[in-house]
Amino acid sequence: MIHDAEKLLTIDHAELDALLDDVIGRLEDGVENAFPLLDLFWARLAMHIRAEHLRLFPAVLERAKKTNPAGSQLPSNIPLVVDQLHSDHDFFMRELARAIKAMRLVFYFGNENETTAVVQQLLEGVRDRLLEHNRIEEDIIYPLVADALIGEVAAKELGKAVQREIEKLPQRFR
Repeated sequence: MIHDAEKLLTIDHAELDALLDDVIGRLEDGVENAFPLLDLFWARLAMHIRAEHLRLFPAVLERAKKTNPAGSQLPSNIPLVVDQLHSDHDFFMRELARAIKAMRLVFYFGNENETTAVVQQLLEGVRDRLLEHNRIEEDIIYPLVADALIGEVAAKELGKAVQREIEKLPQRFR
């Protein structure tokens, strides 16, 4: 078991990136084949976001209020960075909801070719924004909860809490 929030979330980023690539690739085989993977990606990303909102971001914001061991302040823009990450999360969920809604309409009304193109564009927009979003999290935010900064016990507890959140897979996937 990994109990390091930074490692857990970074690994989850890689898994989510691969899953999104699979969804986009599966679209070529039709909406019916891609829909279950898109539903899983949406749920997995929601779990990841929940872990960050409930566990990671509060710890980061608390850490940003304190001084580092050398006595200087951490970057003062951390709350603004976290706000931007929240905004990105809203964008991801909104675009994925649009993609799922479009795919569901195909089952009722047809028009698969046009819908597939729209869904692909939505998913590629999510993928493009995720690249910068994940880079910011991995380079700026995640390191703020390292053992050396928040203490070994606090870091381990945060890692356990993050792990619990990202493992809460909705019932329909169990």
